[in-house]
Amino acid sequence: MRNNAPQTESSILKNVLIVTPLSLIGRAGTLLIYVVLANWFGDTAEMDFIYYYWAIAVFLIELLSAASAYSVLVPLLAEARAKGETEAQRCVQSISALYITIMPGLCCLLVGVSWAVSQLFFPNVGLGPSTIIGIICGFLIFAIVSAVRWMLKAVLDTYQAFQLPVIVQGIRAFLVIGAIYLFKPTLAWFSIPFALILGEVFQVLILFPRCCAVLNLRARDLKISWQETPYTKSFLRQCVPMMGAAIADGLNPVVDRGMASTLGTSSVSKLDYALRLCAIPETLTGVTLPVLLSHWAKIFASEAHSENAQQGFPKRPAYGVRRSVWQGVTVLLVLMVPFLVVFYLFRLDIVTVLYGHGKLSEAGQNHIASLLGIYLIGMLPRLISRLLIRAHLARQAHRTVFIATLIRLILNPFLNWLFMQYWGLEGIAWSTALLSYPILAYIAIAFWRQNDQK
Repeated sequence: MRNNAPQTESSILKNVLIVTPLSLIGRAGTLLIYVVLANWFGDTAEMDFIYYYWAIAVFLIELLSAASAYSVLVPLLAEARAKGETEAQRCVQSISALYITIMPGLCCLLVGVSWAVSQLFFPNVGLGPSTIIGIICGFLIFAIVSAVRWMLKAVLDTYQAFQLPVIVQGIRAFLVIGAIYLFKPTLAWFSIPFALILGEVFQVLILFPRCCAVLNLRARDLKISWQETPYTKSFLRQCVPMMGAAIADGLNPVVDRGMASTLGTSSVSKLDYALRLCAIPETLTGVTLPVLLSHWAKIFASEAHSENAQQGFPKRPAYGVRRSVWQGVTVLLVLMVPFLVVFYLFRLDIVTVLYGHGKLSEAGQNHIASLLGIYLIGMLPRLISRLLIRAHLARQAHRTVFIATLIRLILNPFLNWLFMQYWGLEGIAWSTALLSYPILAYIAIAFWRQNDQK
């Protein structure tokens, strides 16, 4: 494995250099959607309602795909590929059949629960019953289609076909903005979820044929089935802790928005606009995470397969992953520390440039800048934690990820309540920022300890 390290590092660097600029375009497009919404719709009570259900939809996507099924399928499919392409086909066929069968029902159930909970926070937002139902159903469809898109992306990322998903993600942003502009006069508030659905459907229609091509499968080979296979057993077993982690992690922004809604109109919107700007430094590192997960899963699967084939040799698992993770953390520190310092110093100017050309008042912009500055204090440990979590996922150490997110879920509401007594809306941001440090300590210690034990 030592002899293959330079080639592996070269492959990672090549994919990172190719994917990063393409992904940044897509992420910039996503930020542009929020900028457009801030300037076109402002921070009204209706937008608070829409952002709340948008957060619910994102939570469902994380729960059912991005933070669970995607993270499980990539290392599982990499392990199957190490045994041969036929095994990879069987893996995708069995898991996709199971996923397509159970995922829509789970989405409907969870949206129903979310609607019941939302009555505590949004009993009356000035929207008609038909508009409310349309918005909720729209975000439900958005969540289902996006979950399917994430599974297609998992297949392509495992085969290291990174370019197409990030390209269509960038095009999707302009499609969404154009749809909102065209349908806003007739559909009003419903134009937002409607445009998001169009963007996800567009991506699925492009990615699905590409997935079939790399797997050498036809569309009719992917059938709905309840038949249990070793791959579905492993998939479900590993998804359970990851879904628990997704619930714990995904509930935090929902809890934050729910508690923020008790502080008056525009509180949820301001919190959301600040978080959208926090996505800028997260994006600069986050675009490389799919590449790192794919490569680290491949390294770990190759090492495990080699050890099984060479009985009697001393075990040295995850050496390549550990080496690559060290390099990743070092590069992240070198690049992001100066960036975050500059971002913090010019946060008010950034808010003014992006949000200061529409309905947001100057006081509202200053409030968003204050929230952004607090969030940035905890950004560096958060970025390092996101990188280390991918290393845990590549080694299929899902329990550590679950415990880390559970700690945040338990402590976050308590700290929110405590800090809100003194700092109001800023207290919610302080809770998120300060919790990043103990979470990083736990994830890092667990990673190095697991390597030392092996």
